[in-house]
Amino acid sequence: MVFAAPADPQRREQLDALAFDAVAAGRRDVIVVDVAERLDALALCDHYRVPPGAFAVVLIGRTGAELERWEEPVATSELWALVDGLDRD
Repeated sequence: MVFAAPADPQRREQLDALAFDAVAAGRRDVIVVDVAERLDALALCDHYRVPPGAFAVVLIGRTGAELERWEEPVATSELWALVDGLDRD
């Protein structure tokens, strides 16, 4: 999940990187959620304890648990290495 204010340049940087690497995301069953574009954005901010408008990338596992959090854009190589190391059972 990418949390940020709609005009935050970090948001665009992160979303562009993930879109560029969409094939890799698909192979890993990763779904990118741009929280700024959702009607339930405030509820998601509250649930994941991200102040509204703050930038954060939160990796959520299949069970809904938070697995990792970054406060700045994360390289897709780092993200994929973490995802690839997860137990997929």
